[in-house]
Amino acid sequence: MVYKNGQQNQGIVFFPEGSNVGITTYAEDFYRMYKEGISFPSIIERYKEMIDEAKGEMQFAKNIQIFEAKKEDIIPAFVPKESLEIKPELAHVPFENLEIIFRWNIPGTEYSVKLPEEYFNHHQIEPKQFLEELINDPSFKDQTEVFSISRLFETGDTEIPKEQEMYCVTNQNKNWGAASILNKDIMDEVADFFGGKTYILPSSIHECLAVDTHVYTVEELKTMVRDINSKPDLVGADFLSNEVYVYDSYTRELKLAGEQRTKEIQNPEKQEPIKR
Repeated sequence: MVYKNGQQNQGIVFFPEGSNVGITTYAEDFYRMYKEGISFPSIIERYKEMIDEAKGEMQFAKNIQIFEAKKEDIIPAFVPKESLEIKPELAHVPFENLEIIFRWNIPGTEYSVKLPEEYFNHHQIEPKQFLEELINDPSFKDQTEVFSISRLFETGDTEIPKEQEMYCVTNQNKNWGAASILNKDIMDEVADFFGGKTYILPSSIHECLAVDTHVYTVEELKTMVRDINSKPDLVGADFLSNEVYVYDSYTRELKLAGEQRTKEIQNPEKQEPIKR
């Protein structure tokens, strides 16, 4: 059993001979194809295609020198806590109902790999200490991007009220960027724009959404998040969490949101967060 989209699935793991790097496929995906009327030979052919596509990546991952990873090429990444139950060898730091892992973006390639505990043992540093150094390093901070969701959709002359605006927080690559909310300098700007606090919606492992705490209750936002996450075609393996978080620029604290609407703070001259 493995976790996908926050639920247990029947995982089929393929390992090339002599390799400790594999690819996980899911029996539920193939069963869905069967229910849609796809023939067994076609399903088997699709499975073979998936394995063939992954072989090159697995061979590459097998040969990389992971101890050579440098801090400026490493990013923190959020994953669901339950996803680590089958991967205890990965270095991780607990965060609320999530875990923070570390991904090495291999220079000169489009590949990234998860760093194991062995990497940190080799460099004689605790993952928690490394995380503190990493999120305060320019190599992490300078990658953060913030932009309004409305700008992704041309609305003509229709202007969305600022208090109803949602801001996407991610990284420049738009890949594994949800942990960009660990950038407190940026989150201070976002929260101050909304009056001192902002609710954070875990859109996926790749980005989060920041919204005004005065417009929706936590329960309304949780319902919104769960409705989105209930559609596997939209989220799939990118699922992060069904919870809602809150960031306070005064305490500089990021945590799970409570059940009460925050008290409105008058802030008539809001300045939009700096776009990165």
